[in-house]
Amino acid sequence: MTYGEYYYLVKYDMKLVNGNWISKPLNIKIPRRMSREDAAIYYTEKLRKYWDDIKENK
Repeated sequence: MTYGEYYYLVKYDMKLVNGNWISKPLNIKIPRRMSREDAAIYYTEKLRKYWDDIKENK
């Protein structure tokens, strides 16, 4: 999981309660930010896996 994916999960879970934004803490360690090159490799592999799964399910 990347830092951006972690941040998205936290923001997605936020709720407005009595005028304050509340978020449950996730039970995972906050990931470190990746370099641009590492992120490109990570997302390329993630997209390839996603497309392979779609092809298999057809």
